[in-house]
Order: sequence, then structure tokens, then C-alpha cells
Amino acid sequence: MEKLANLFHHNHHDSHSHEQQGKHNGKNGNKTPPEFQSNPVDATKTPCGAGVLDLCLLGKDQVGVCTYAKKEIEVYDMKRTKVIGLSATGFPQYLDKTNVGLVFTDLDTNSIFQATYSPSMPNEDKKDVEMVPKKKEKGDLKKKTGSSKSSEKDMKTGKKQTKEKTKVKEDEKMEVDAEDDAPEKGGKSNDGSETTGLNANKRDIKAESLVATGDWIPRGIHSTKNGDIIVCLWNGLRNEKSHGKVVKYSKAGKVVKEFDTHNHKPFFSCPMYITESKHEDICVSDWKRKSVIVVTQSSSKKFEYEGHKDQNDEEKQFDPRGLCVDSFNHIIVADYWYHRLHIIDDRGHFLQYIVYDNIRGPTGLCIDENNTLYVGELGGKCVSVTKYLK
Repeated sequence: MEKLANLFHHNHHDSHSHEQQGKHNGKNGNKTPPEFQSNPVDATKTPCGAGVLDLCLLGKDQVGVCTYAKKEIEVYDMKRTKVIGLSATGFPQYLDKTNVGLVFTDLDTNSIFQATYSPSMPNEDKKDVEMVPKKKEKGDLKKKTGSSKSSEKDMKTGKKQTKEKTKVKEDEKMEVDAEDDAPEKGGKSNDGSETTGLNANKRDIKAESLVATGDWIPRGIHSTKNGDIIVCLWNGLRNEKSHGKVVKYSKAGKVVKEFDTHNHKPFFSCPMYITESKHEDICVSDWKRKSVIVVTQSSSKKFEYEGHKDQNDEEKQFDPRGLCVDSFNHIIVADYWYHRLHIIDDRGHFLQYIVYDNIRGPTGLCIDENNTLYVGELGGKCVSVTKYLK
């Protein structure tokens, strides 16, 4: 409550005071934004078999999707057809495209996988091939999680937390609408359109475990411009013990840098989704803090966006999920509970919100070079595509 009270207080200050405090909730910054479409914007929907957690562009008109209920990555084109399913042994939750395929985080094994994938591969039937982690050598876990020391005390602490983290994993599919899954073999989606191709082909792809994160639960993942991978990690604990960090890994899975604290103050409590701005700032949505935190490459906090006074209040609390960055370096944020998208500039000033008909629980976001926006909906069980700029 104190944080929200401060939010309303900050809104009476000018933009200069916002920048000094590092928290921005004003309506715009100094730059004139491009012209936005009027709300509600037009959107087309591609139904999915379950609520969407995350998505990424894999090729022209092809979107990779992680859903709430299925242990596979589904690939859809934008013609209302599921092309293939990529079989997985665990529970893939978050994903992103790389130069050679894709990367994704797996909840069951606390691992980060990389897989080769070409959108131009033929769609004929193929034998299922599970994406199985490599066997870990002794000491490998210690090396790849970036831990420099291992002690008996750490091991005992880990054992004490095992039961609590097991419960957390059972509850990890958080805040999903209490609805039955959509039919697997056709039927009607939430917008009344026909579902098609939900029992499509499986594809044989090559995949391997890139990093095992140990006790840290991997969540949002993003492939950077230079090929590194940045990942949200969470300790799996609740309330005041909840803590998270962002780790940058090389293509080979080695730790490049950790973004954890600045001046002994933690950046994150429960980081969920992640992306990178045009200036290589790291943008993270934090589920517990109910904010978007932007951190520079030098590990200083650039700003923290906590929603906007005209869009969010105590009854309509900001609940940020997926993020993406458009060609103007605007950060677009999915507001899950309030069913809309926020657009903020690269200093954290609110510019505009986006809504369209029947938007329900937006989660994952991705955008193409033409600023066509793809929105995964957990409540709507679909991928919606929209153009929000004139």
C-alpha cells in the first residue's frame, strides 16, 4: 500500500523529479511519440489449445508458443493453423528466437534449452523426438550456475527449502482463469471462430540443455543482439524471502554477468519476463513488485515503472507480464489483470495504452520489424495480432 501511495504522490511532481527518483508515471517525456491508432485497435486472433504463457517469432508468419497446459512448444502460422508441435520432456514456459533456432526455460528440470529449428523445414509427419537434457558431469552444475563456492551449509539450506519449492512448482501456473481447456479437435474459440489443426504434426529437432540453474527457477528468457542469453531467475520463495536476479549467459552457456544488486539493494523480487532495449538496457517485469524495472549494462537502475494513474489504482493494480521493444525504442508491457497493454518511452514515461475487443489476460509479447504486435493471451487462449501505429 505504501508503494501505491507513493505512486500517486509522485504523479504530482514534474518530469524532472521523476527522473531524479528513477520512477516515471507521467504521460509523456520530451520526445514526441509517433501517432497511435485509436482504441480499440483492430486485432486478428489465432486460437490455441490452451492459455498462452509466452511466444516468439520464429519466421515469417510463424510464432512459437508456450502454453499453460501442454508440455510442448507449439508453432502456429497466422492463418489459424497449428503447423507443428515440438516435443519436450519437461514443462517449457518461456522462449525466444536465436540465430539458429530457439531457446527456452524448462520448469521441471530447472534448465535452459537451446534447439535448432528452421521455419522452412517441411511439415510432413515425423517421429517424435524428445528434447532430453545432457547428462551432467560432477561439478558441472556448480560451474554453469555461476556459483563460485559450495558449502555444506548451502546444501542443508537447499534441503530445507525442497518441500517449499516443490509446492511453488505446483503453484507455478499462477493466476490462470479457472476454465476448461479449449477442445483439441476443433470447435469454437473465445471469439467464436473455428479452431483448426490442433492435432498437427510433430517435428524432429535437435535440442540440448545449455544451462542447469540448480535451485534457481528459470523464467523469462531473451536472446540479445550479440547472441548472448539473458534469463530471469527466481529463488522460488514467497513473501519477503522472494528474491530474483538476471543472468547473462554466453552462447556456450557460461556466465557473462549477473544483475542482482546495486549499492547492496536488490533489483528484483520475482522477475518474470525480460527483453532488451535498443540501447541494450535490460527490461524486466517483476511479478511481486508489480513493476517494470529497467537496468543498464553497468548494473545501475535506469527507472522503475509502476503503472499509470489513469490506468491503474488500488482496485486495478498494475500486473506487468510480457514485454517487447518497438523500432522507436518504446517498451510495450502486457498488463495481465487489467487486460491492456502499456506503451512507455525509454525513460519510463507513459505514452499510450492499447486495447482491442475481447482481450483477456495478455501475457507474452513479441513484435516484428514493421511494428506488427503479437500478443499471447492466457485467459483468451489465443495469439492476437495488431497494428497499433498509424
